[in-house]
Amino acid sequence: MGRHIRRVSAFVAFAAIFAVTGCAPSVDSGPLKVDPGAGSTTPSPIPTPTVTPLDDERAFDSADPTTWTDRQLVAQTIFQCVSVSNIGALSHAVRKGLGGVVFLGGVAPNDLSQQITTLVACSGDGVPPLIASDEEGGAVQRLADAIYPLRSAEIMGTWTDAEVTRTAAKYGKAMKKLGVDMAFSPVADLNSPGHFIGGQSRAFSSTPSGAARSVIAWATGLESVGVAPVIKHWPGHGRATDTHYSPGIIPAYDELQISDLVPFDRAIAAGFTAVMVGHLESKGLTERGVPASRSPKALAILRDQIGPDGLIVTDSLSMGAALVGVNNRMGEVVRSSLDAGVDVALICSGPSDIVERVVAQISPKGLTRDELIDKVKRILAWKKRFGVID
Repeated sequence: MGRHIRRVSAFVAFAAIFAVTGCAPSVDSGPLKVDPGAGSTTPSPIPTPTVTPLDDERAFDSADPTTWTDRQLVAQTIFQCVSVSNIGALSHAVRKGLGGVVFLGGVAPNDLSQQITTLVACSGDGVPPLIASDEEGGAVQRLADAIYPLRSAEIMGTWTDAEVTRTAAKYGKAMKKLGVDMAFSPVADLNSPGHFIGGQSRAFSSTPSGAARSVIAWATGLESVGVAPVIKHWPGHGRATDTHYSPGIIPAYDELQISDLVPFDRAIAAGFTAVMVGHLESKGLTERGVPASRSPKALAILRDQIGPDGLIVTDSLSMGAALVGVNNRMGEVVRSSLDAGVDVALICSGPSDIVERVVAQISPKGLTRDELIDKVKRILAWKKRFGVID
């Protein structure tokens, strides 16, 4: 198939990949639940039954998505969150072709690197998942226990660009050593007093030019050591409320273009074209009552800016603002976001059959198989670029 599993030792890869990988058996593990505040220092071992064939397995070329089933295509576009203290909870989903694993909450175990290797091995002859983590520094840093704590973006924004780049490169090197390929950072939102992001010290600066400099410096450091940076939360979360609970209403598009969008524009112009889209509504940019994460109008503008090879990732579609207008139907919000133009749907809680729910909605008049193939080709290109696949 021309592709090899990364991070797996020769013993695991060749002597026992189907016997002792630690993959979960092919059973329904129930609804996906992640508690960002949960976790313990005691590692949760991944069970070790023999790997069984995929339920929908057929002859396919892992390098050619046109040979994949609809289910394989949809699964590759979905990244799921998991507590860093219990990453084995996603072994079944990885065996079924999950596109990515995102660390969220919990306390990292001492053997996290080995657990990541074991989890990745669950993909067998399929495409390994991309391993990502929220690593902004300060209040949002999932690997602080496994690596070391970082200062907040607000503090780092007072540093020189060179110091920010050095800090990101040093931390990114430690991420890569653990087996983590992508960081959901830097935050390009502006620090707006009295609003959610600023209240958590998650923004580098209150000025567009200051934020842009630090964003580019941080992304440069990560990418220099082989970690993919993801600029977030487009089109700018700085003046929004907490979208975990309610819609984020931000200024009109005309105003954003001379303020909140500037750090994103400059980072994209500098070549950083993986972008996380927030659940944010802006007059003139998004359709009324539709967040950017599933707005065809907004996502078309972003796609034109980042080009055909850029990667668009949603903020968690489990958040309250993402589910407005779809009556909390997870399958519908994932399908709508993919149909609108995102490449990766991020899910941090929801039903275990989410892939099947989306597959059932593939239609010539909506989300099509050809669109999914294009998204998967883009995802595979990013996986290759950052060493997930050969």
